[in-house]
Amino acid sequence: MNIFEQLVIPPSSEHIGLLTVMQIISLLTFLPFAGITLGASVFSVYFKKRGKSTKNPLYIMMAKDVMDKLTAGKAAGFALGVLPMITIVLVYAQLLYGAKVISVSLLTLALILYIVSYVFIYNYKSAFQLEAVIGALKSGTLPGEVREYEDKVVYMGSRYGNWGISILLTAMFLFISGMTIASKPGVWGSVDNILKLLVSAPIWVNFLYFLSSSAMVTGGAILYFFFVWQGGVRPGNLDYAAAIKKYAVITAFAGTLIQPIFIFAGTLFLKPYNASSGVYAFAGFSLLALLLIGAMLYQIFKSSETNLSGAVFFLIFMLFTFTIVKDQLTFKNAMKEQYLVLGSKAEELAKEKQGMIVQVSGADGEKIYNEKCVACHKFDVKLVGPPYQETVPKYSGDLKKLAAFIYNPQKINPDYPAMPNQGLKQKEADAVAKYIMDKVGKK
Repeated sequence: MNIFEQLVIPPSSEHIGLLTVMQIISLLTFLPFAGITLGASVFSVYFKKRGKSTKNPLYIMMAKDVMDKLTAGKAAGFALGVLPMITIVLVYAQLLYGAKVISVSLLTLALILYIVSYVFIYNYKSAFQLEAVIGALKSGTLPGEVREYEDKVVYMGSRYGNWGISILLTAMFLFISGMTIASKPGVWGSVDNILKLLVSAPIWVNFLYFLSSSAMVTGGAILYFFFVWQGGVRPGNLDYAAAIKKYAVITAFAGTLIQPIFIFAGTLFLKPYNASSGVYAFAGFSLLALLLIGAMLYQIFKSSETNLSGAVFFLIFMLFTFTIVKDQLTFKNAMKEQYLVLGSKAEELAKEKQGMIVQVSGADGEKIYNEKCVACHKFDVKLVGPPYQETVPKYSGDLKKLAAFIYNPQKINPDYPAMPNQGLKQKEADAVAKYIMDKVGKK
């Protein structure tokens, strides 16, 4: 059920540690950015609709500025969203190599949908620019075709935003589902289709936790990019600044307030094979960070100052770090048996790479055997040298070692004379070693 089974290899124990570090870094890049993209899109679509209905340009200005400042450019969006997600999928494909679980398929589907949502959301963002251009032309009389185009831009802009949000929500639900199932080997066999995801309490707890995190990080990002980054935005417009601050603090505080519920619920759903002191420690760090974030947001809300916005944004990223490390510890604890299987498969693969299964070309092992070996050796009868049935099993299938002896023989058994060097090339020694070992294996 791992669709990358033919594209990846089982990692060794050393590589598992490296993959875990890559996973944490990729998640710490992707999840905050995906949360900000989702939150900014919802925030923007809502206030654009509200601005159109109330004819309040302040709301439309907020909708445009939030998209401009929080979603970055297309290249940055690709680097912060799509690339880390590809890395995450490939890491899970390796760590779940050979496992009968739908996680990698879910993550792959989530990746595809995320890319589609990325296209829609950035088209929604571009629609603001087209509307601004058309708006600048309204000082004069617009031709009918331009007015029709304006209506189309406004209509499609709204549709792009709604579609982008819906597809992104679906993508993140599948992404969270894939990660949740991967950390619970006990349900690998039972959760085998998408419909069963809808009735899984742990999946919904983790998904709702992500949504609350998205609200929190979006509010924190608005505070930071509007009031700290490069000196803030539109310092002369006090009404605009007060409105953006108000809605940003409310959004961030709402997400912060409900997160402890999901942290406690997630802890309750931990299986014995998931739990460890490290998991509980990082859950505690998360709660402490939430307490500090909530206190700072309350201070920003009660005062006219926004100088704590940078600290809030930093603590939110620390909270993401604590949560991601906790989840990866949970995953690692659950994967102990799978890692043993991966270690065994990686060892077999390493032996093949070291030459224990040699692929020989350009040399005929049987012909060399008949020309060089039959005078002194047979497979089951002692001649000048010992029978192969007696000596070859001592190499335990190590074809490279047998080929090395044939290439440069040394006296080993005092009961037999030393084998003379046959003057073979290395590929000829490899070929005859493979022929002899294959023949012994068939007898």
